[in-house]
Amino acid sequence: MKLFARRGSVVADVGEGFVAGEAVALQTAFADALVPAERAAHAPVRVDLTLETEGGGRAVVVCRNHVVGFVPPSREESVRAQLAAAGRARLETPGQVFRDTEGWWRLWVGPPRSGAFPAPEPGADTLGVPRRKIFGIALPDDEGLR
Repeated sequence: MKLFARRGSVVADVGEGFVAGEAVALQTAFADALVPAERAAHAPVRVDLTLETEGGGRAVVVCRNHVVGFVPPSREESVRAQLAAAGRARLETPGQVFRDTEGWWRLWVGPPRSGAFPAPEPGADTLGVPRRKIFGIALPDDEGLR
């Protein structure tokens, strides 16, 4: 057993690709994963992604050590099978961070794409927009104050 050995990597089979879920709730993670020049870019940003499971729970998409999305329910079984087959190796795939029509950062998981990106599949986004906070204290909801 090597003490400081690196884990190997396996290329994930994601077919034509998919849009990861929960992008609206994970905007802070996108901001942390991208450098300032990438955040300011208007074109999609190519990134290297890793597919993992969170403590045996849902399959997640990790970009630069930040969870930036969840694998949609229709693809989760395939990803779990690939993770089991990979063993201790990392399951990696290319991807692109892009802005959707509403201005949210979203994540394309799969081979680079040109042109328009598809919308996430129904049911992929279940978490809401996080509440604004200052020093960790949630601000009161702006609605109802007017």
